[in-house]
Amino acid sequence: GDRGWGAGRRARPGGFRGLRLVNNTAGRAVGRNPAQAADLAQRETRIDTNVTALASLTHRLLPALIARRGAIINISSVAATYPYTGGNVYAGAKAFVKQFSLGLRSDLQGTGVRVTSIEPGMVETEFTLVRMGNTEEAQESSNALYKGVKPMTGDDIAATMVWVAELPPHLNINRLELMPVN
Repeated sequence: GDRGWGAGRRARPGGFRGLRLVNNTAGRAVGRNPAQAADLAQRETRIDTNVTALASLTHRLLPALIARRGAIINISSVAATYPYTGGNVYAGAKAFVKQFSLGLRSDLQGTGVRVTSIEPGMVETEFTLVRMGNTEEAQESSNALYKGVKPMTGDDIAATMVWVAELPPHLNINRLELMPVN
């Protein structure tokens, strides 16, 4: 159904006129059960957040981006390429983001709009805590995940997004996979 960005809704006149950059950063991945034990509502939330909202918002903003020869930066994940136990729908949703980005790039040929999929792995954020319900167990799991490694930070990913956005308009990064050294 219509999730709020459907054809029936119209922006105010000039609502996105100055738009040059869209940064789709959804990363909702509540739950971590294997497919056979997954909660259906949690799966639908992941799809609604990472697939439906991203595709709908992008569709809504494309006319303004084409008019301004703008850019789209979609945040995927290394999970799109390297799935993990319990990440079945999240990995599938992030694989959609990666392929959607490549498809957009193809469709937008000749418009001057740049499209990039940034695919980070092991970024220390609240992601693990939110995914596991912000419990003491979640904090212990998060601490164990990052113990002995220097993960990337949200600032690292933000700096990468700025770098991509500020490239000359004739350059495009199709996809960029980022991992910490450890």
